[in-house]
Amino acid sequence: MAEKITYFYENWEFWTNVLGILVTAGLGFAVWFSTKTFNKNQSEIASHQLQKELFSEFNKRYDILNGYLEKITRYESLEHLMAKKPNKYLFLRNKLNDYFNLCAEEYYWLNKGRIDKNLWKSWEVGMNSWYDNHRIIREAWKEECDNFGYQSFYLKKGEQFFKKYKK
Repeated sequence: MAEKITYFYENWEFWTNVLGILVTAGLGFAVWFSTKTFNKNQSEIASHQLQKELFSEFNKRYDILNGYLEKITRYESLEHLMAKKPNKYLFLRNKLNDYFNLCAEEYYWLNKGRIDKNLWKSWEVGMNSWYDNHRIIREAWKEECDNFGYQSFYLKKGEQFFKKYKK
């Protein structure tokens, strides 16, 4: 037993160096792990904050457009709207474009991973309800796609955010 104690004391410098290396490695791992965890949490918080901001902004814009969509969908077609409201046609047509741009922005942020898929599904149901139930919206969307193309709405070839759209 005395030999073991003597061996330890004779190699004291070696053992303190080993202990120093182990402590340094342990502290390094602890710092790395806590930094990684902190950064992950901060990233999630920032992502949730951005989602909340997008949600609030998009809903605010939709709330403003909703009344105009109600007015627009009282008319069967763009031609009917022009005949009945020639002085308001361009204004209401621009509101339809604002709505399409809002839909496109929501779709863009979905594809960038900034909008939750469940939230998107809710918005998508609403978008398709307007599209499916109102000919004037289908007609205006087709005209937009024909005139400006899918790329002006952040869509790739063959992509659509209106399910029943047919070219």
